[in-house]
Amino acid sequence: MLSNQTKKESWLISCFLFCPLLLVFTFGIYPILALVEYSFTSWNGLSPTKTYVGFANYIKILTDPSYFRVFLNSMVYFVSGIVQIVIALFFAILLSSKMRGRNFFKASFVFPSLISGMAVAMLFRLFFSPGGGFDSLLTVLGLGDHTRYWLGDPRMVNYTLGAISVWRHTGKSFILYFGAIQCIPPEHYRLADIEGASWWQKVRMIILPGISIVLKINFMFLTIGAISAFELPLILTNGSNGTTTFLLQTMKTAFEKKMFGRAASMAVIVSVVILVITALQNKLYKGVEDD
Repeated sequence: MLSNQTKKESWLISCFLFCPLLLVFTFGIYPILALVEYSFTSWNGLSPTKTYVGFANYIKILTDPSYFRVFLNSMVYFVSGIVQIVIALFFAILLSSKMRGRNFFKASFVFPSLISGMAVAMLFRLFFSPGGGFDSLLTVLGLGDHTRYWLGDPRMVNYTLGAISVWRHTGKSFILYFGAIQCIPPEHYRLADIEGASWWQKVRMIILPGISIVLKINFMFLTIGAISAFELPLILTNGSNGTTTFLLQTMKTAFEKKMFGRAASMAVIVSVVILVITALQNKLYKGVEDD
């Protein structure tokens, strides 16, 4: 039998855990369960009654190409994320060494990630507007013939949004890589200097293996971010000119078309896609580590 002291400790632990668990259930578990329930209904978000339609919403989404065609836009954000990783990793390695003005360059990388999405969108809306800062820069460089409506040309607008995403999010990756590099024991570098290792050999044999976990985690974040891109296309273009993403399409289905049941099923589908991709990446990374 449990002693009085053990019972008292168990009671105190239960009391302290009650509020956090209540918050998790209220704002985490219950909304997810409600979302799944709504996905099997036809509901406009206002009516007190919800019509049960079974898997009709899922069948419509999975059989209508227009719903999944927008996933192609996620590839632009995925490629921009790869560019972001390469740039952040290169400068994290470069600025980890002692060099003049490195604090200025570190602040320059981190600063964009501190600005709110709305401010970034308004800044680049002015920068890429006709006759704006970017067109003026091209004119000064003698490339005035290449100016165009960067946020209105369907052939260029997704690449423009991808470039903005690189500028904004590179600082987050830079912080992760720079912090991981600082955690590598300095003895490894001293031993490499004794062995006469070159800069590239230090990167390949010391830095990259030392931050491999951070690289894997950041790549997962990149994949999830590419699938769930929402903020920039919403504020800058409102999904026009072929910039709609799956998450933005979900929001429009719910609040513009008043089809909350179908929007809920879209949210469930994108959540399942993210979970599957994350599980596959975990399995792949585990297989590589086992080898």
